[in-house]
Amino acid sequence: MRSCRHGKCARRPISPATCDTHESGVSAAISGRTFSPAPPFASQLRSPALTHTRAARPTTTPSGSRGSSARPFRLGDIRIGRRLGLAFGAVGALVLVSAGAGLAAVAEQRDIADELSGVAGVQQQAETARFQIADVSGWQGLVMADVAAYGPQAALAPDAYNRSGLLESKDGVYEWLAAVDTSAMDADERATWAELEPAWDNYFAMDDQVVAWVSDGSPAGYRTAVESINGGEAGEGYGLILDIADRMQASAGERLDALVEEQRDAQTRATLILSVVGGLAVLLAAIAAVAAARSVVRPLRRVQASLEAVAQGDLTRPADVHTRDEVGQMAASLTTAQENLRRLVSSVVASADAVAASSEELSASSAQISVSAEETSAQSGVVAGAAEEVSRSVQTVAAGAEQMGASIREISQNAAEASQVAARAVTAAETTTATVAKLGESSAEIGNVVKVITSIAEQTNLLALNATIEAARAGEAGKGFAVVANEVKELAQETAKATEDIVRRVEAIQKDTGAAVGAIEEISQIVGQISDRQTTIASAVEEQTATTSEMSRSVQEAAGGAGQIADNIGSVSTAAESTTQALTQTRTAVDELSRMAADLRTEVGRFTY
Repeated sequence: MRSCRHGKCARRPISPATCDTHESGVSAAISGRTFSPAPPFASQLRSPALTHTRAARPTTTPSGSRGSSARPFRLGDIRIGRRLGLAFGAVGALVLVSAGAGLAAVAEQRDIADELSGVAGVQQQAETARFQIADVSGWQGLVMADVAAYGPQAALAPDAYNRSGLLESKDGVYEWLAAVDTSAMDADERATWAELEPAWDNYFAMDDQVVAWVSDGSPAGYRTAVESINGGEAGEGYGLILDIADRMQASAGERLDALVEEQRDAQTRATLILSVVGGLAVLLAAIAAVAAARSVVRPLRRVQASLEAVAQGDLTRPADVHTRDEVGQMAASLTTAQENLRRLVSSVVASADAVAASSEELSASSAQISVSAEETSAQSGVVAGAAEEVSRSVQTVAAGAEQMGASIREISQNAAEASQVAARAVTAAETTTATVAKLGESSAEIGNVVKVITSIAEQTNLLALNATIEAARAGEAGKGFAVVANEVKELAQETAKATEDIVRRVEAIQKDTGAAVGAIEEISQIVGQISDRQTTIASAVEEQTATTSEMSRSVQEAAGGAGQIADNIGSVSTAAESTTQALTQTRTAVDELSRMAADLRTEVGRFTY
């Protein structure tokens, strides 16, 4: 088995004979016919009757591109899944960029907020320093009041209320100084902060001096202490701590103002970046979505238009999609399917026309055979008449043989007439033999024609099967063509049944023709024997007395042969009538076959290819 190289039997195994039928056409399959052969498929496809509207079809490669030359890269060359993945990936990347920009802005804001918190802590430490010096100074004033009221001994005792409060505040100041975190301070602020503890040391040293001044209880000592507190060295220590706190607070305030401005700038910058990046992300996402959608929708619409044209019977409208993605591959497959359908429809049309032509020729041959059969029947009547005449002559000869002695001349005359009749019978028998032999040849030609019709019906059935397969591959769009292919298949099956009936009838005709030929040959032999006997009678007239008995016997045999001739000629006439009836049925079947071929041609004619 091998595959046909002509496209008519694509994708199915066939025998070499079937492919040769494609290659040589119908005329090569119908050899030895007396009628003109049908033109080959190639000439039929070029004939005006089979020329439909054929659009110029570009040569496409299996990948859907035109030709084999290199072309620039297109978005449609990327497979749809990967294309959508790239689009979503780009959108995701833009979202990540937007999120990254937002996170960067948030991080920047967080850093500024952390720094603001630290600077606010520095301000709080400065305020705490101011509170501490105010607290300690307040306790100091209360102690001085106690000294004035209760005397130095009671006021400066460790368990005195105001003095113990001052000492506890002193301890709290040093504990606070030890616990202060200076990481939020800048270098200048750390330097300023470093001056605070010596200032406190100086302050508490002056406090010890004040205590020493008031300890003796003298007014001069008390006055010296008050003067020191109110503008002297003790007051300067108080002012130094306040100055340090003020400088720390001023520096922290400047930094706070700068950080607030920086925070505003960062917010403005973050808003601008997020707006720009978000806008670009939305724009690029929209562009990517539109590009991806258009790269899929536009080719799909072309494929849809081509499929709608196929559904309407137009096989000349290609999808015109030249991408390498799934849609391009689908369009290339659709174009291939359209080309295969065009070849199939062309083949079906050619086959239908060939069947119609063969049907016409077969009808003409049937008419010719019918005329020959009628002539055979007429000749049989003539031969039967001659046989009856021979029989009557032989009977006359038999009667004359009894009166041989008195009717020698009459016997000679009758013998001469019998010889002439026998000659005519031989001539008629030879004519009948030739006619019946011609009838046998015509029957054989009918058999050859029927074989051709059977071959065409089988090929039509195979083409219909191929059409059904191609329609199934086309899916929903091929259902209409599948119905047509099924009708073609049913027509081919009906054609095969009709040809089988013709074969049976032709075989019956051939059998009857063979019997008629045998009977006529036997008639020819008998008539020849009659001629021989009449010659013997003519030569033996002079010896009539001695051969009278032999002549009577020969005449009786001649009478029997004449009767047999009549019987055989009757059989020939019956066979000729049967042949005429069979040919009538054959012509009916041929007309039905021609009608089915016309119906098939009409069904296929609605396609534009």
